[in-house]
Amino acid sequence: MLLRSQPLSAEVSKKFETNKNEFENIKSQHIGKMFDDIICDENHKVGLKDWIGWKCGDIKNAFRHIKHVIKNHVKWHKTLRNLRPWEGFDGLISVMQTHLTHYVVYEDKYGHSEEEYKRQKIAAVKETIDLLDRMRDPHSYIDKYHEKIEAQYPDYKSLVTKYHEGGTSISGKFVAQDKGWAGMESGKNPREGYFEFLDGNFALVDSPDQDETDRLLDELKTYTQEIDTAYKLAEADSEKDFEKLGQLLKENVYSWWD
Repeated sequence: MLLRSQPLSAEVSKKFETNKNEFENIKSQHIGKMFDDIICDENHKVGLKDWIGWKCGDIKNAFRHIKHVIKNHVKWHKTLRNLRPWEGFDGLISVMQTHLTHYVVYEDKYGHSEEEYKRQKIAAVKETIDLLDRMRDPHSYIDKYHEKIEAQYPDYKSLVTKYHEGGTSISGKFVAQDKGWAGMESGKNPREGYFEFLDGNFALVDSPDQDETDRLLDELKTYTQEIDTAYKLAEADSEKDFEKLGQLLKENVYSWWD
């Protein structure tokens, strides 16, 4: 994609046509390399009026630059304050969101494009900002599925293991039954069934109600399958957003100027 011309608003287009007619009335006085007549003319001197005009222009540009620097510090303060060099995607997305949010405001207020074209540009930017907002928190993709599933099942507990040499691990899924727990350990060859603590050890023992244990285990397996499916759906949603972001950037990124 390359930069392309944009349809201008009627007001701006009229001004452009006026300026264009003025330039068309200028007659060519010299044909050759641009400015070579000035550069090669040793007797050419810059007048005081021209010199003052150039200096005034430099001063105006300097103040204009300072004004934009101050505005940028105010607008970008929060974003820059929270940036960390190790954040990667989160920092990149924050910068993109901040810039596009400011772009929408200025495009809407000062943009020269024809009104319908301007609305299309702004709509594309807002859609991009929404996508970036979702992508900024990858956990949000699974959370929306996870919360619905969790509401349908008991509050499963995990086994917290502390090691003698230090450190802990969290594993398995268990639900209270009678004096113990029904559930399944994690790992390659997990134990499942009814567990109780015997002499400080989490031991697999005979269930006081095997039918209830079997029911709880079946329910746990269904829960696990639904969670696995939720992760796949969340992954698909994430991939869809990435593809849409790529499409929006490809189709619009060179149109986001004025």
